[in-house]
Amino acid sequence: MSEPSLPPVQTYHPTTFLERGVAVPFTTPLLAGTRARPGEKRGLELVIPNPSGGRGVYIMAWKSISALCSPTLHDRQLNDRIEALTSVTPGTIRRVSREIAAEGLAGDEATAAARKAADNDKGDRLLANYLLLLALVEQVDAPTAEQKLAAVSDPEEMQRRARLAVDQVAPLLRRTSNWVAAALEAIGDTMSYIGVTVGSTSGRVPRLIKLLQRCSQEVAAWSSAQRSDDQASYAEMICTVADHTLKLAEATLAQARELTNDVLGLLRTWGKDPEPIVRLSGRPEWLLDGWEQICLLWTLAQDDAARRAALVEMVQLVPVLPKEAKEWADQFQEVDISMKLRRLIPLNEDWRTGAAVFDTVARNEHMRALSC
Repeated sequence: MSEPSLPPVQTYHPTTFLERGVAVPFTTPLLAGTRARPGEKRGLELVIPNPSGGRGVYIMAWKSISALCSPTLHDRQLNDRIEALTSVTPGTIRRVSREIAAEGLAGDEATAAARKAADNDKGDRLLANYLLLLALVEQVDAPTAEQKLAAVSDPEEMQRRARLAVDQVAPLLRRTSNWVAAALEAIGDTMSYIGVTVGSTSGRVPRLIKLLQRCSQEVAAWSSAQRSDDQASYAEMICTVADHTLKLAEATLAQARELTNDVLGLLRTWGKDPEPIVRLSGRPEWLLDGWEQICLLWTLAQDDAARRAALVEMVQLVPVLPKEAKEWADQFQEVDISMKLRRLIPLNEDWRTGAAVFDTVARNEHMRALSC
């Protein structure tokens, strides 16, 4: 009986973010860091980091996964849902992943977290819609200081002024008031993940930025006290890419938020074609895709031994920055993340995860709960 064979390892230097693919939160240890992207002909391809720890990736269809590993039930169901998607983005993968978690396939903790996350997202959308209405009111009919105070203390006054603003701009756009209200709500949904106003901490992207900033600072501080050259080089690479990614994410976040400086113009653009606004608002999330799992690995490492092991896994998961990022922000620079990995973890542990093999799936399910 012949052994199943894996496809040849391929070099991995994606030009675009879509070619890089979207990180998929599989719980099977050997699928850590796997990304999904549209196939060259049809369907989806999975981009799987080289299990040996060397350079390159495997590009394979899900039906060929059995040559590599035996996926968990969670991963089988997740893949089935992903295959049915018409577009692959961080947002669509996150939605499907939460649906799977809410059904209990990643454990009770992830189920509760997925349901709570849905409520948090709803709150972010409501806040984004409110802030857009507030910006429209101020830009169309700039209120006095007294009127601003009245709106804050009296929600009915705010609603009245918002309706007046909507009614006022509708003729300018040659649209109905109902269309303007619906468009503002749709734009709010699109921008809810980034937060509408400058300095806003609401939304998934600002929270991810803070998480990555904290992780990079902690890794740098911890590694400075370590004597191993290997650990220092791993930490330096992680922090270098993380800090550069943060600069790009903050730049694209500012670009997207600038759209709300002219809500009337934003509505005009949305009426012609919403896609440019959707793409611009989605750039920060594409840049940060995959970093949450890296940060959670560090968060769960509570002692020096666990942190040494976490660095090995983290370094394997650091996302490659496609050259497309150069078109998104002037701060782009080439960052070489290739390096020869050495074994840093104790014997009898899974080298890919830095955790006991039998505990890895449980840990990954716990990470699913934290990421929800």
